Amino acid sequence: MNNNRIILVGGFHEMIELCESCGLDVVGIIDDNLSGFYLGFPVLGNDSDARQIFDSHNDCKLVITPDKPQVRNALVNYYKKIGFRFATIISPEAKVSKYAVIDEGAIIQSGVNISAGTHIGQFVRLNVNCNIMHDCDISEYVTVAPNAVCLGRVTVHSLAYIGANSTTLPEIEIGSGSIIGAGSVVTHNVPDNTVVKGVPAR
Repeated sequence: MNNNRIILVGGFHEMIELCESCGLDVVGIIDDNLSGFYLGFPVLGNDSDARQIFDSHNDCKLVITPDKPQVRNALVNYYKKIGFRFATIISPEAKVSKYAVIDEGAIIQSGVNISAGTHIGQFVRLNVNCNIMHDCDISEYVTVAPNAVCLGRVTVHSLAYIGANSTTLPEIEIGSGSIIGAGSVVTHNVPDNTVVKGVPAR
């Protein structure tokens, strides 16, 4: 398999630009709402065409672009059953410690900092300029929005969404499926499937 050939699931100009900055060859896009070409890239079909697309492009890895954790989860499960493999995308403008672990399918955008001892799980999306400090554990399918900060030893469980410009204080645990509002300061543990916001977040 040519590791430079990728297909985007979801047409999104920011992801196209990120992939190009990584030297990847964007072969095409799968999107239920597009047809023809998008920004000069061919739209190969929609989700229902996945089997045919795999038969003709099984040398390509997929990049699952949607921001919502639950949508990414559903798409990964769908395309994995067909046989696709998935790319891990790390911007050349991100700073990733050599002592961090990055799992398959993660998307790490420009300006992101990942400190030593941190684990980034499968299909996590770290948006521009977010800061994941030492010894954090960011579980699968989490989204961390722009400029959010997770300080040392924070644990974020699967499918959570960490809002833009938020700060999570050290040793906090954020439950699965929870949402942290933009600009919040998280000072206490957040249970599963809970929305908190504000300063301090409640």
